[in-house]
Amino acid sequence: MTSISKCPKCGFDLTGPASVCPMCGSRIVSPPGAKIWILMLVQIVASTAFMVAFRFPKIMIVIFVGMILLGTAASAWAKTRPVPIPVPPKPLSRPILFRIASIGVAICALAIVCFLLFGSVMFLNEWTRWHQYEGQPYHRSEFQVAEVHYQKGLKGSVDLSASGTVDGNRERMNLRPYIQARVRNEDELSLLVPPGTIIPVYFFPNLKGRARVQLYTVVPTAEESHREALSTVQYALLGLAVSAGILFLLVRVRRSCFVES
Repeated sequence: MTSISKCPKCGFDLTGPASVCPMCGSRIVSPPGAKIWILMLVQIVASTAFMVAFRFPKIMIVIFVGMILLGTAASAWAKTRPVPIPVPPKPLSRPILFRIASIGVAICALAIVCFLLFGSVMFLNEWTRWHQYEGQPYHRSEFQVAEVHYQKGLKGSVDLSASGTVDGNRERMNLRPYIQARVRNEDELSLLVPPGTIIPVYFFPNLKGRARVQLYTVVPTAEESHREALSTVQYALLGLAVSAGILFLLVRVRRSCFVES
């Protein structure tokens, strides 16, 4: 049986599948079908597995899944809208300035994405760390190094840690905040932090793993993470505001490069 549909722009009856309306010339867009939703599920499963494997905060996993859902819904909606007839571009009066402004627009757009992405990750990490240590009992102590550990991870990441004792308890400590120099192997790490080294720390007896031992700083661990989270928000918002302002100006400059009709 032949299917009959209407052109969404002029209402002309279309018999059978058609890509262009014979009456007004508009492109006919068909619904996206089930493939786009299957692809969405694959993306959600893959990204969730990756983030769980690398111990991302739960709130970040929820945000990324929400972004995938919104992106898929927006893509499906866009594919059902009729494609307008392309209009010939206006001639340029200042082509060099137009190219420079276009490059600037691309850079500003990339900067906005980076501020949103990396700012969100840094903020959520510090926010999670703040709530992890907020209200937890702790006291100043000393970590005596017994053995250091140098472990390479994925994509060139390196994990620096040490085993030792705190208040007579066998503990393990993350050395990354303690070591400022670049370390290329375990021998260099052993020279920087030899066995017997005493490191001032905060000890959190109610926590587990490396979270129990944190490098001593003038500002307590929870307050430090709180300050870092607020500072990240301030700098990210400032970067977004500056990038958005420059982007707005560059868009105006691009529009001025066309010949007025």
